[in-house]
Amino acid sequence: MWILSQQKNALGVTPGDARRPKKVERQIGLHDIFSLKQPRDLMMRAVRAQQIDTILRLAPVTIAIQLLCGAVLLAALSSSVDNRELLAWFVVAGAICAVRVGRAWRLRSDADYEKRVPATFLSATLTVGFLSIFWLIPPILWFDDATSSSQLLMAVVSAVLVSAGSLTFISVPPAALAYVTVTLASTLIIALKLQNTPMAALTIVYGLAVIIAIIASARQFIAKTRASIALEEQSEIITILREFEASGSGGLWELDHQMRLVKLSEDLASQIGTNASSLIGIQVRKLLDPLNRVTELSSGMQDLFRHLHEGTPFRDIAIPGVATDRWWAVSGRPTRDRSGRVIGWRGVASDITDVRLTGIDSVREARRDPLTGIANRLLLRELLEEMILENLDEPDRGALLMVDLDRFKLVNDTMGHAIGDRLLCEAAGRFEAVVGDDGHVGRLGGDEFAIIWHGPNDQETLRHLAGRLIEEVSRSFKVGGATLNIGATVGIAAGGRDGKRESNLMRAADLALYQAKRSGRGRYAFFSQGMLTAAEDSRLLENDVRDALTKRTMHIAYQRIVDSKTHETVCRESLLRWDHPTRGPIPPQKFIPIIEDVGLIHQIGAWVLQRACKEAMIWPDKARVAVNVSAAQLEGEGLEEVVREALDTSGLDPDRLELEVTESIFIGEDADMLDSLERLRELGVRLVLDDFGKGYSSLGYLSRAHFSKIKIDKDFVHGAARGERDRLAIVQAILALSEGLGIETTAEGVETEQEIDMLTAMGVSQLQGYYFGRPESIEPDSVPERRQVKQKAG
Repeated sequence: MWILSQQKNALGVTPGDARRPKKVERQIGLHDIFSLKQPRDLMMRAVRAQQIDTILRLAPVTIAIQLLCGAVLLAALSSSVDNRELLAWFVVAGAICAVRVGRAWRLRSDADYEKRVPATFLSATLTVGFLSIFWLIPPILWFDDATSSSQLLMAVVSAVLVSAGSLTFISVPPAALAYVTVTLASTLIIALKLQNTPMAALTIVYGLAVIIAIIASARQFIAKTRASIALEEQSEIITILREFEASGSGGLWELDHQMRLVKLSEDLASQIGTNASSLIGIQVRKLLDPLNRVTELSSGMQDLFRHLHEGTPFRDIAIPGVATDRWWAVSGRPTRDRSGRVIGWRGVASDITDVRLTGIDSVREARRDPLTGIANRLLLRELLEEMILENLDEPDRGALLMVDLDRFKLVNDTMGHAIGDRLLCEAAGRFEAVVGDDGHVGRLGGDEFAIIWHGPNDQETLRHLAGRLIEEVSRSFKVGGATLNIGATVGIAAGGRDGKRESNLMRAADLALYQAKRSGRGRYAFFSQGMLTAAEDSRLLENDVRDALTKRTMHIAYQRIVDSKTHETVCRESLLRWDHPTRGPIPPQKFIPIIEDVGLIHQIGAWVLQRACKEAMIWPDKARVAVNVSAAQLEGEGLEEVVREALDTSGLDPDRLELEVTESIFIGEDADMLDSLERLRELGVRLVLDDFGKGYSSLGYLSRAHFSKIKIDKDFVHGAARGERDRLAIVQAILALSEGLGIETTAEGVETEQEIDMLTAMGVSQLQGYYFGRPESIEPDSVPERRQVKQKAG
């Protein structure tokens, strides 16, 4: 019953009317039948389109009848009338018929032509009327000269044309009336020339009967067409309702090709707070966003207008109701003409303000996190837009807080996903207890939550709120008999100040969260414009990195590593360098993380390995070559194959290749990482532990990973040279450890003779630093030893 009532409201025709064309037929007046103007009523416009389409489809039949009758008269009159006159008449009439057929075919096959020069009742009536005038020529000009048998044939042809016209042009009553009137005049002329009064009277009576029949047939055609259209529309609307499964309360809407509202169910209009008739004709953008303020702020509104502009169906787009402070789920699809052009839209709208927050409706289920039961990303977006709209004129209220759980992954990995899921639910409950009625808590995914705060957004209030969130989550959790300890990091963005759109505010809070993570766990950070500038700069730099990798504009530079006693080159460390065309040299610590983040480290790492091995083969001193390897490259078995291929392709002895890794790869005691290192060692290459002692050191790494060399970080080297007791003690301990394990040592960052003398005396095996040269590209003749060999040979 609800569907049927919506059909009546949306179409203006009840389902009963659609099944009773006789009732509708009695309501059709002469104006509906013979008016040449385009009707305002949408239903009558659709009927007119069907009428025009019918006459166009019958055009070949009507032309065939015209030409056949013309040929009969041409043959009958050829013996008594000047053949040149007859032929000229027939050729001109035939040309008009050909033009009419051509236009009818083009109108039905060429959508652009039909749009530029559409067929109307007026154009059809004028065309048919002009064609019918040619049938007045034979009785007026040639009837007196014709033989009696030809005169009789002319009378019969005129009667045939009257009957044919009433049938073939009936879909366009004005055209049929014009044609029948002219052909009846032709028949009446024949009767008067024969001075046959009964024939003339009969012609008049017959003409009146034909005209009455035209009116009756037109009424029946219009009624049936209206009923057919109504049933088709009802069927389509039922399909729309079933397809979109509208939830909540609402109704149907319809737009025309200019995006103006042409139909609206009364139920939907009453919920908006008005009646349907007062909204008809309003452009949809003006209806939904009269002040043009919401579209800029609402991603849902932007999605809706994008679909309308592109002509693509949409489903359950949530938009805010500006005038009513309600939320609506809108679904719709375009209606198209036979050429596929969008001529309007039909759809449903449902009030989801309440059901999205309470109850068990599918609308609510689609907006809830299935694990914790709190808001999911979709509902968070809507609630965030709602908060922004509420505070448009109050920039000192509302905020978004992003919360990331610290050490959750460790719990998940060690205790299992079941315990991890229960921990997430417990954390969500604590967040809700802190926020209370002043905001909403949602889960973005994984261990990341969001808090939409509706209260004051001064820094003191938000600082207190963030502190309470961190404090509550930092308290121990009792889950499944286990005591779990985690923490939280918070990023804060204030509504109005840090973003006036949902997407901008989300980004601001995310950047603040990233900054808080960089500062350490259990902290919070407020968004600042500098974060956005840095993020944008990083994005632009990422694009430049991709371009540089594609065009191979990065290059490898090598820094010497020398024997501490002889100062002869024993190894060269390959270092990736990038000279940006506008920024100048970019430090590796700035662009290498970007390469890792975008997933290109494997590609560029393989290129560096291949290039370094090939260039090492042309060094006359046979020094080793060192290549830095990141933790991302060590994951899986890919690096082993890359190293093997580089060695095989270049022919380099595996013992001449050193792979440098940093201690950070051992965070988490990853057994797979140790296995990967062992597979590389089995290839015969040397493993070097870089930056030893910077914070992740464990003596077990040295024995389990079988390193060949330890590199002492430059901070310890410089500190020891300055006489700092703690740094000196660390260097001495490292040297003692390496001597006991039979491992070489390299001191990094050597810059002065004092450092050289001290480190050599302490027993460091190798030295590396600016004292022995800065990293530089090596061409075939740029190796000093090679130049000396060439000079001696010369």
